[in-house]
Amino acid sequence: MTDAPAAAPVTLSRSRGVLHALLDAPGRRNAITPDLLDGLHAAVDAAEADPGCRVLVLSARGEDFCAGTDLSAPVRAPEPDAPAELPYWTLLDRLTRTPVVTVALVEGRATAGGVGLAAACDLVLAGPGARFRLTEALVGLVPAMALPFVARRTGEQRAFTATLLAEDLDAGAAVAAGLADLVADAPAQALRRALVALSRVDRSTAGALKAYRTRLFPRDPHLGRDAGRTFLDRLTDPAVQPLLGRIPAPERAA
Repeated sequence: MTDAPAAAPVTLSRSRGVLHALLDAPGRRNAITPDLLDGLHAAVDAAEADPGCRVLVLSARGEDFCAGTDLSAPVRAPEPDAPAELPYWTLLDRLTRTPVVTVALVEGRATAGGVGLAAACDLVLAGPGARFRLTEALVGLVPAMALPFVARRTGEQRAFTATLLAEDLDAGAAVAAGLADLVADAPAQALRRALVALSRVDRSTAGALKAYRTRLFPRDPHLGRDAGRTFLDRLTDPAVQPLLGRIPAPERAA
């Protein structure tokens, strides 16, 4: 008897002009794995390929929006000829650059890399149970790939402080910091209102606005490569391994 295939970590559904990508691995706290990244890249591909799609919505099943990178698998030091950018960075960069408007609906915990995933979206809607926390420094890591996308929302110093202190921000504090745009007791209704507002802006206009924002506030073209290498250098540093060992096996995400 063969085992049933594992369920896809990202489930796609469509409504008028909107592609919904549901992070659907609650048993793994929707941690960032290669399969989840592949699913989210596929969601961006599908949204861009559909000329009628104006909005891509990221949401999640379970208590965690996203728990960050899955650290349960062994990690090797980066090779000199490794790809210039890691898939996580590429995804966040795509979310900021795609002509489709990207919306994160955060109703649970966004932790470590999960904060970066939300922050890379054009709009972040937070439910009353949403929490945002950059925890990497607690285990010897640097959120090198997430931090630029957090800082573009909050400002450099606020992002640095939130990282250094591993601040646990509720929905209201996240809005005050600029990490989220709106907190709502009924997030599904808030999402519907946002989608109605976005329906008044055609895709080409939204894309032009996003492209101009990118030109107005450009990123160093080498930052993605440097960010990935910084993250991997810390992750494979022998001095960091005892700190990573403090994380219970079922929760090994950052």
